Amino acid sequence: MKDKDVIRLQVPGALEFIAIVRRAVDAVGEQIHLAPGARAEVRLAVGEACNNAVLHSPAEQGVTIVCCRVRPDALEVDVTNQGNGFHPAAPARMPRAEDLADHGRGRALMEMIMDSVEYLSENGNTTVRLRKNR
Repeated sequence: MKDKDVIRLQVPGALEFIAIVRRAVDAVGEQIHLAPGARAEVRLAVGEACNNAVLHSPAEQGVTIVCCRVRPDALEVDVTNQGNGFHPAAPARMPRAEDLADHGRGRALMEMIMDSVEYLSENGNTTVRLRKNR
């Protein structure tokens, strides 16, 4: 892969920076002519992944790294947070209507709208790899 095909952002691990990441990733999707509906799905999934990264990373290690890779057939976006390893044992499920709370839908949304979602853990860091086919 060529360096020109990789866009890397590092932002403070705070909720107010998620909108910046979403706009940046959307600009990448627009640049590679991803369909508008697919771009909206990527924005939503990246926002959910960043939200989880911020909420589940220790405050003293609050940095979120977002890496976009332009593939011939897809856009891949890695969202990495420091300080916690995460290995889901099963695919996420939407909470039941009677159990809906202010949180708990992010993983399920990502897995529903993206073509693939991987959870990678290395040295205590977690990376969520989101893929949207072109």
